[in-house]
Amino acid sequence: MERRVLEFVTDNKVKIMSLYHLLGVLSAALFLMTWYGLYQQIMVIETRRNEGKTSTRSLSVNQFTSSYLAFYANFVFAIALTTFNHYLFWTRLGALILLLVILYRIWQDRPTKMNLSVVAIMAALLLMGLLSVLGRPYEALAQIGTTALMLLVTFLLIQGTLHQCLILLKTKQAGDLSGSLFKSIIIKDISTLLFALTIPFEESWPLLLLNTSSVMMRGWLLWLIRAYR
Repeated sequence: MERRVLEFVTDNKVKIMSLYHLLGVLSAALFLMTWYGLYQQIMVIETRRNEGKTSTRSLSVNQFTSSYLAFYANFVFAIALTTFNHYLFWTRLGALILLLVILYRIWQDRPTKMNLSVVAIMAALLLMGLLSVLGRPYEALAQIGTTALMLLVTFLLIQGTLHQCLILLKTKQAGDLSGSLFKSIIIKDISTLLFALTIPFEESWPLLLLNTSSVMMRGWLLWLIRAYR
């Protein structure tokens, strides 16, 4: 009897791990679309810069900073877990670097102290995150600190995207915003939601909340971009 129970438990663990890796690979593959979307946004900026035009007029620092922090929360979550999550870590690291380029270009186009501070703080956070790998896993932070960070970032993401939506509603122009970027982010969030379902709920619920909020808010923003394009 005990042997059958052990076999049943073992089989279920194997199935769960197989699903975990399957959805992890799928999520990571779809996340490459987010890299592409961020790259496209950078190319839009560079094209307008080369033409001597204002290249970031329609880009909300609030929106891109909150997006950065949302990726950063996933990045730290991957580091903090007992089992290092490569699927979340490497994909988010690439997105953070690309977003830093966008924030840097915004500062160059609109050289204010606030924009410079944003670039410096985001770069410092990335460096701190990379250094924290040396001290992982930090399970207490994963349970308390990361949860608090994700809840804070969820709030910032909602208000940041709302701010970008209000800019579009006011100007009635999509301007320099790349629709493909937000489309790719929505696809990424949906795949991450599916992947998060393979992680124990007590660990993954902040991730589920963050990405659900992102799908809803970015969906509205994408609709506005298409409406005013």
